[in-house]
Amino acid sequence: MNHASIYRDTGEQFFRHGHSIFLNYISESPKPHLHVHDFIEISYVASGTGVHILGDKTYEVGKGDLFLINYDVPHEFRSFDSPSAAPLEVYNCVFKPDFIDVNLIDYMDFSDVIHYLSFRSIFTIEADHIDDVKILGGGNSAIEAIYRKMLEEFTGQEEGYVELLRAYLIELLIHIFRALKKSGKAGGAAMTHHAKLIEQSKQYLRANYALGAKLNELASQSFLSPTYFCKLFKDYTGTTISEYVQGLRIEEACHLLQHTDEKIIAIAQKVGYKDIKHFNEVFKKLTGMTPSSYRKMM
Repeated sequence: MNHASIYRDTGEQFFRHGHSIFLNYISESPKPHLHVHDFIEISYVASGTGVHILGDKTYEVGKGDLFLINYDVPHEFRSFDSPSAAPLEVYNCVFKPDFIDVNLIDYMDFSDVIHYLSFRSIFTIEADHIDDVKILGGGNSAIEAIYRKMLEEFTGQEEGYVELLRAYLIELLIHIFRALKKSGKAGGAAMTHHAKLIEQSKQYLRANYALGAKLNELASQSFLSPTYFCKLFKDYTGTTISEYVQGLRIEEACHLLQHTDEKIIAIAQKVGYKDIKHFNEVFKKLTGMTPSSYRKMM
């Protein structure tokens, strides 16, 4: 592949209206226009035939094919260069993840977006990696209907259209997720890079919870800034680092209270609490009872 011929699309011409989403319906040219972009794109083939070059793969495409294209992935649709071939007509939805939720402002991968929505109970999916991939084929009236609604709202821009676009985009993602589940492409793959980093950090915390984890150390291990690391950790676990460590400490304290005769003050020190009063407060907050009451109950 000749990377010198690839151009970068920053999306500035798409997002001039002030919102990080853009819709169009386009008849693709047979001329080369390989590009990468600084946004996520979901493209749906409405009619015609042609090819889609995506990364190092080339797909022959037709009605019903849908593609997920992440940041920085070279791609282009082309109609067949033949008078007898029907032109390739494609719906494009391009967006930056922060359009869905401002907390996604630093995210650039479709699978990270899916994981974020999964945690918030919109989907039920683990942090599996979803490649830039063709996931449908043969037509999908529900997805095409969503694109038509979105394009109508985007073009008309009546009052409340931004909120409707956000709702329709989530509806689109749900339909895509269902298609991924049916095709088997939503499970069993490698975790995203971010998910791996957080899982490694969780393992480190489980091994060192009594020592008191330092944020700067955890962030540096992941080659991320402390602020961004905290944000990712909360998104992927649902808790702050401090809350996660407290949970590990109290879990071990419960085990020791149940299975040993050690004094409570010794247990508190063993799991990382120097202040017995603070230990008692955290223990009661997480278990609903004092350490002594917990031991008596056991």
